[in-house]
Amino acid sequence: MNKFIEISDVTKSYWSEDGKKQTKVLLPLSLNIAEGEIVMFLGPSGCGKTTLMRIVGGLEKQDKGSIRLAGDLLAGPDQRRGMVFQSYSSFPWLTVRDNIKFGTRYRREISVTEKEKITDHYMNMVGLSSFSDFYTNRISGGMRQRVAIARTLASSPDVLLMDEPFGALDAQTREHLQFQLMEINKSEQKTTIFVTHDVEEAILLADHIVIFSARPAQVVKKIDVNAAIPVSERQNRIADPQKFFSLRNEILEIIRAEYHQTVEAG
Repeated sequence: MNKFIEISDVTKSYWSEDGKKQTKVLLPLSLNIAEGEIVMFLGPSGCGKTTLMRIVGGLEKQDKGSIRLAGDLLAGPDQRRGMVFQSYSSFPWLTVRDNIKFGTRYRREISVTEKEKITDHYMNMVGLSSFSDFYTNRISGGMRQRVAIARTLASSPDVLLMDEPFGALDAQTREHLQFQLMEINKSEQKTTIFVTHDVEEAILLADHIVIFSARPAQVVKKIDVNAAIPVSERQNRIADPQKFFSLRNEILEIIRAEYHQTVEAG
């Protein structure tokens, strides 16, 4: 496998304010992610999925271990990693177009004209050209999330980090954005780490699914979704429902077992 992202023996704990109680979040955890693939993180609530993603993004610091991107050792955040959160992160005093253009602000390698072209490109890609002059507090939640995705892509990251980005959306908007993300990945080939609690969403979008144990997190299983169900079949969920539901049930059984360990541990 192409080791584009290398997570090596990463550990993380949090301490109480008085420094007496330690909560272990990540046990020594190692994982390789290939360039251009979508990897979904699944596991019981609070197991450490988002913590690991934030460490990859440079928003939190691991206690031990290392993260490498294309061989480079990572420390703090940088332009190579872009994040999309569950909350609609946009600037309400800016229009849709200016919000997306903001993503090019620190790209000093390109001209002003090129920044305009890039802004138009991603605005078109997420289907918001007709709303370019609207302020983001005047558009729907699904549109604001599309703005956030377009702005992040406009910054030209090597890695897209997504923390339950569709979790607060209604079912119809969520499905629309899921398929839109598949089209974006097909054309942009962005390496993507996506945290979700939705098993069906993970199967639909992922090249690989990584299932984590109850906290403190370890990798329980890494599933090659493409080998189990080709992308062409996943785009139409009823093309082969037996494969889809068989994989879904397998994953749910693993997560349920980990969840029960969490409950029993208190």
